[in-house]
This record gives sequence, structure tokens and C-alpha cells, in this order.
Amino acid sequence: MQRVLCGACLFAGLAATLANAAPVRPQQDSQVLETLPPRAHDPLNLAIASLHAALAAHGHNFELAAELAKRHLERFRRDQDPRDLGQAEAAIEPWLRQANPPPRALVLRASVRQSNHFFASALDDLDHAIRAQPDNPDAWLIRANILQVQGRYPEAKQSCGQLILTNTVIAGICLANVAAVNGMAEQAYLILQRLAAQITSTDSLYPWLLISQAETAVWMGRQEDAERFFRNSLAANPRDAYLRAAWADFLLDQNRPKEVLALLAGDIRNDNLLLRLALAEKQAGLNADLARHVEDLGNRFTASAERGDRVHLREEAIYDLKLLNDPEKALSLAEADWQVQKEVADCRILMEAAIAARQPARAAPAMRWLKNARLRAPALTKLEAQLASLVPWVDLAMQSARSGSSA
Repeated sequence: MQRVLCGACLFAGLAATLANAAPVRPQQDSQVLETLPPRAHDPLNLAIASLHAALAAHGHNFELAAELAKRHLERFRRDQDPRDLGQAEAAIEPWLRQANPPPRALVLRASVRQSNHFFASALDDLDHAIRAQPDNPDAWLIRANILQVQGRYPEAKQSCGQLILTNTVIAGICLANVAAVNGMAEQAYLILQRLAAQITSTDSLYPWLLISQAETAVWMGRQEDAERFFRNSLAANPRDAYLRAAWADFLLDQNRPKEVLALLAGDIRNDNLLLRLALAEKQAGLNADLARHVEDLGNRFTASAERGDRVHLREEAIYDLKLLNDPEKALSLAEADWQVQKEVADCRILMEAAIAARQPARAAPAMRWLKNARLRAPALTKLEAQLASLVPWVDLAMQSARSGSSA
């Protein structure tokens, strides 16, 4: 249900923290090159290791390969290590070369492509899988998520609706997530409340339900409810990288940097979390740590650009605006990001960068989206008012439409 992945080109690549490092030749066997986080006794890691061993022993076994790919994707969503995505696609690659790949293989590859923001090719994979297997719930759910990210809400709702006969709870959460950003936040909130009565804390859907409730509450301005849902979600899924970034954003908006520092101090390997850590250091005035982390982030973003990896355009725009104070570059990055995905955070950084650069007309695509989506998130309505004050008596969306700008 989360929104980031990348492709098989990273199968043999290094993690983002090492992507631009010069080669290092150890001078002696005892030299430590890097200290990795402890993973040996992690159940997910043990499952992955077991599946690798089984696949090596049994050779060409699609069920084992597909399960291995699924587990790698699961670990990526938790840890955000891009190597898991390359390994996921590599596991099923022999079956993807077939004239008619198994639907499950296409759905797994669609997950990888989705996370690399290759949305068109991911949707193509899903369409082929659905034609072969019309009742495939994973295909419909991933399809709904991609369409929602692209701002194609009627199509996203249709995909969610296809899940009703398979699993009404999944269909309900899916529909609520679309409704929350499409002018029906109150209805979405009520749907999620009712679904909560059907999901126990041990259910695999429980963390997804909680983060959906938390984000919907934020967009409705129900901060106390949002905090409760975030805390419950963290208790249920403390290592989830997407959740920790969302919780850090919530705390930063409330000017609570010390809590972010405590949350993320050990997560400098993850680019998204390191960005939030640096933003917290800036709020807290920890300039020595901030300078080091700003330099590290700059190196990582440069390396990503050199590789052609543009998954983190939104984060790079935030970095340039809020840490480098370069609104023009941030605005260009936010515009490029908007061409790929249209979520609340993408709208926000485009509006913030346009205000900082004093070029409000360039925020018109976000203003149009905000109007069409009928989303009244407090942070966005405040930015909308600021943009309007920069160009009095002018409807930015109409101005852009007349000039032929595209959303």
C-alpha cells in the first residue's frame, strides 16, 4: 500500500548511502568497511534466506521464486533497501521471459515498476495479468493505488470496487483512501472507523488501516486523532519506513524536532528518513550534525541523478527548498515530480516552492488538482491562501488553463 520502489537495474547495486563512494581497498583483513544493522534473527530475513536456499536446491520452481520475490518486496516496504527490489525481480525473471508470463509474475513485476515510478509499464503488466486472471485481488489493489497516485480517482474507485467480491475489508480501505483525497474525507473517516471494528490487532491489514486513519485525520485537521492512530500504528509496525517518515512529517509540522531526533537517529542509511532527521536538526538548531547530513544528502541526490534514478524528486525538492534555501531549483524539481505523481505531499511542495520563489503561477497545476480533488487539508488551504495573496484577484488555475499549461 505504500508508494516507493525501483527496478531490476539495482539488483547488483549498492545501497543509496554508498552509491557515490569511491572504491575502498582494505589494507588488512580486520579493517571494517561498514557496519550493517543486525538482521540475523529477524523472521523476515530468515524466511528470505530459507527461500533462497530452497530455490537453489530445487532449481526451476515458480512457486518458490514467486514467494521469494514477495518476501523481498515485503522487506523493501519495511526497510527501503533498493537491493531487495532488484532481487525480487531477479527471482521471477526466467518466467517473465516467457511468451505468456504467469499472472502472478506480472503482478510482482508491476509492484517493482510501481515503486520505481514506472507507472505506465506497471499498469500494462497489471492489465495483462487481469485479462488472464480477472479475479486477481493483488492486481486490482496495486492498480487502484497507482491510479490514485496519478490523480485518476474514478478509475481508482472502479479498481477498488473489483475487490468487493474478494475481500470487503480490503475493498473498503481501498475506497476510503481514494475518497479521503477526493472530497469525501468525512465519509472516508467513517468507513475506516467501521472497518476498524472488523480488524483485530493481529490481522495483517491492521497497520494499513491505522496509517490510513492517521493520514485521513491529518487531512481533516483532527490532530489528536491522527497522533493516536500514528502511535498505535508504530506500536504495531515499528520498523516500517513509510510510517516513520509520515510520523516524522507530522511531528515536524507541530515543531516537535526532539521527538523526530529520537525516532530517526539510527536511520541515516535511508534517504527519506535522513531527510527528516536533517529537517529536525534544523528546527532544533543542531548545526554541526545538520551540516554533515546536508552534505550526505546532497551526495546521494547527485548520485541518484547520475544513475538516472528520479524516484525521490519530491524529497530532493524539499531538500533544496528547506535545507539549501534554493527555491528556484526546488520549484523545478517539484514541477518534474508533479508530472509523475499527484499526492498531497507533491501538491504541498509544489505550492511551497512556488511561494518561496515568488512565482505563484507555476503552482497552478497543484491549485487545479486541489480544486478538482476538493481536498481541504489545513496545510494546503493555508498555502492556497498565500498563493492567492501573491496574485490578487486572479484565479491561478484559470490563468494557467488559458495559457495552455498542463497539470
